[in-house]
Amino acid sequence: MEMKPRLILRAVRLDVHTAEGNVGRTVTFQRGLNILRAGNTSGKSTTVQAIIYALGLEGMLSPKREVPLPHSMTDRVTVDGVDQLVISSSVSLEFENASGAIVTATRQVKITDVDSSVISVEFGPGITEPTDYPTSDYFVRRPGAAQRESGFHHYLSNFLGWKLPQVAYMDGSEKPLYSECIFPFFYVEQKHGWSGLPPRIPTYFGIREVEKRSFEYILDLDVFQRTLLRQRLKSNMLEIESAWQVSVSALNVTARAAGVTVRNEPRRVSDYLNTNAPIFTALAAGEWIPVDVALDRIRRALHEQDQNHVKTAEEVAPELEADLQVAEDSLRLTLSTLTILIEERVVLAEQKRQLDLRLDALNEDLQRHKDASMLVRLGAKHLKLLAVDHICPTCHQDVADGMDISRHVMTTEENIAFIERQRNTFFATSADTARSIQSLHDREKDLRLTLSTLRRQVRQIKDTLTGPSGAPSIAEISNRAALQDQLDRLVANERTLEQHREALQALAVSHREQALLLAGVANSTLSDNDNRKLNSVEQHLRRQLHRYQFDSLRPEDVEINRETYRPSHEGYELGFDISASDMIRVIWSYLISVLRVGEEHDGNHLGLLIFDEPKQQETAQDSYRQLLQEAAEQGQRGSQIIIATSEDIESLTEMLRGTYYKLIHIPEGEKILTPVRKAD
Repeated sequence: MEMKPRLILRAVRLDVHTAEGNVGRTVTFQRGLNILRAGNTSGKSTTVQAIIYALGLEGMLSPKREVPLPHSMTDRVTVDGVDQLVISSSVSLEFENASGAIVTATRQVKITDVDSSVISVEFGPGITEPTDYPTSDYFVRRPGAAQRESGFHHYLSNFLGWKLPQVAYMDGSEKPLYSECIFPFFYVEQKHGWSGLPPRIPTYFGIREVEKRSFEYILDLDVFQRTLLRQRLKSNMLEIESAWQVSVSALNVTARAAGVTVRNEPRRVSDYLNTNAPIFTALAAGEWIPVDVALDRIRRALHEQDQNHVKTAEEVAPELEADLQVAEDSLRLTLSTLTILIEERVVLAEQKRQLDLRLDALNEDLQRHKDASMLVRLGAKHLKLLAVDHICPTCHQDVADGMDISRHVMTTEENIAFIERQRNTFFATSADTARSIQSLHDREKDLRLTLSTLRRQVRQIKDTLTGPSGAPSIAEISNRAALQDQLDRLVANERTLEQHREALQALAVSHREQALLLAGVANSTLSDNDNRKLNSVEQHLRRQLHRYQFDSLRPEDVEINRETYRPSHEGYELGFDISASDMIRVIWSYLISVLRVGEEHDGNHLGLLIFDEPKQQETAQDSYRQLLQEAAEQGQRGSQIIIATSEDIESLTEMLRGTYYKLIHIPEGEKILTPVRKAD
């Protein structure tokens, strides 16, 4: 049974080291509703931003590689009214998945010897139950972070139970749907997140219709799978069209070798089945006719010449007999040489295949070592061993227990240099082998041509010796030789031409099959199951709009657009036609509805929602009360909701009366970053 996607935050810790001592704070969370209450400028936004930063997800906010944390974590921090220089700082996040596994991710904010692209993962609750857990380092915000073994987002998606799909990009390629494009549905930051719908999903990755793909993935809509199928079918058709061009080129090469012309050659694979193509023609008796007809004419012409032998053969019989002996000896030698050459070529082809497999393994091993080297340069302290589970990283065979490979272990850079030398050697050997194979191909072609000539010579001599004993006419023999040569070439290539025709036919059939499948999903609409999910989002959205006193429109008239998946009215997205405070209510309703439907219908929602200062635009107090009540109720259903707010503590506790929640209260005037006692 597959694990349900889930992210449960357990604790976040902020650490800042100054010349006067350490400052920081640890904030713990529980399942359900969590309220982080602190005054303005106290650091509550820093706390929730630290969660995003620890997960390497700041790319959802901006393509810039700047640390998205305030100066108190990067430059100067005020402690008891005194500014202190930040020497080093970091954030740690302890979180859990659906199976109960707990890990702790630590990322440096400011430090001299570790790059901020490194995230260290302790495989245990390193904040709430600190001890000596196994630790491994990963990289983030660099190419390969979502695909490679050492990439943190590759690790994170596997840990959370996500199988991020390949989606279409603007350049026509397929790459993963990055985590940064999904998390805007889970986190609304204070500065820009409340400015409107849709969520601020990054577009700089170049993903086509990124907001739709993210929404469809979160709710696991059937149309999402059909969209991926469309992309796959289009990719298959492009591959078939490429193979078609290769086959057409091979066909033309064979046709030239056979002295054949190709008529009605289709220009596109999609046209092949709609035309009588291709037609192979050959020249016979001064006329270009279909090959099968030409073969009949050539055979008849040769047969007629066989009936009219020149009568001077007796005069040259002794010489012809000697020539026949030489030709037959040469024929046997050439045939033997060709057989040996073919065997040698087959052996070399297998050697090259093995060399290429080894090169692939070396390239993979080299990339892993380069990733490890990059982590070292970035300052990683907990590298995952490249040789684990008693597997030799060079030959990939089991190493028996107790077997010592070496007492002098090479460094990562030495390994890279060693692997690169190996790769260069294997590459050079593979290139030499390829050249040898090509040389054998050329020799084989020459030998086959020689073999054909010798066979024709033997046949001509035998025909002459067995015919009338008159001297042959030069014109007649030349004509006969030309006819025989044409016949031999046509017969030798006839089957190959037919094979090319069959290959083109198979490609055309495959292309049409893919085109028919594409036509079946090209204009596919939402499935019944998709509509049920969207109807459910719509119902929860309207119910909450009523609850929050939304009054710019009748809540019953607000719907989820089936094309954009955004809240709309009479086909138009909600925008300037509603008040700013009502837009805030729509954002609350929309994201909580997506969360609830994602949970109820087994989608890919992580069951997490973070609101930083959701009370915006002077939203009415009663509306805010209803939001808190709604969040608490959703928390009781199993979700985790974190709300950071500066609401007055007395007003806050009154609004939350009767609900289940955890309150993290920072008293007025107190900062999140406070001095840490040595005992702590």
